[in-house]
Amino acid sequence: MISKISGNVDAITETSVIVEISGLYFEVLMPPYALDRINNSHQPGDEILLFTKLYIEAGLGGTNMIPRLIGFLEESDSRFFEIYTTVKGLGEKKALKSLAVSISDLANAVENSEVYKLKNLPGIGGRMADKIIAELKGKLSGFATEEVSEYTGDAASVPTEFEQEAIEILIAQLGFRRVEAENMIRSVMKPESKFESVEEIIQVIFQNRSE
Repeated sequence: MISKISGNVDAITETSVIVEISGLYFEVLMPPYALDRINNSHQPGDEILLFTKLYIEAGLGGTNMIPRLIGFLEESDSRFFEIYTTVKGLGEKKALKSLAVSISDLANAVENSEVYKLKNLPGIGGRMADKIIAELKGKLSGFATEEVSEYTGDAASVPTEFEQEAIEILIAQLGFRRVEAENMIRSVMKPESKFESVEEIIQVIFQNRSE
C-alpha cells in the first residue's frame, strides 16, 4: 500500500497531479475540490505531500487491471474517502469525480440529510444521494463542521434554480465554501426582493458585506 507521496509537482492536469520523485513520475488522481486548491497554491517544481490510496481499475472488457493512485491534501480526507466508498454502487472512480465540494461540506450535507446538495454533485443523482444518506448518516459527524446552512432541506427552504445558480457562482468563481455561499444568498433573498439577474444578487451581497 502506498499511503503517502512526497515530491515535486511536475504538472497539474484536469484530473491529476504528476509528482516527480527521484526521476520517477507518478500520476495521482485528485478530487476536483483538491485540484482547485492545488492550482491556486502550487507551481511546477513546488514540493507537495499527498495522502494516497491505491486501487485497481479494470480495463476494457474487464481485462488488463490498471493500478491507480488517488491523492488527498489532508489525511482526514483520505479517511473520509475510505468510508465514502463503502456505499454500495459508489466505486472509487465515481466517488472521486463526485468530490466537487470540500469534505466538510459533503459531510454536512449527509448529516443534515440535504439530498438536493448531494444529487447535484457530478455523477450523483437522486437515487444515489438517498443511498449515501441512508448508509452514511451518523458516520460522518467527525468530518462535518459546526457551520450550518440556513437551507434546512424542507421543500420551502430548498434553493430555487435562480438561487442555485448564484450559489454555484460564489463557489466556483469567487472561492466561497458552499455553506457560506448558501447563507449569503439566503440573507438577501427576501419575499420583497425583486432581482432581475444572478449578477444583481451577487452585487447586492457584496454591497451588504462592505457596509
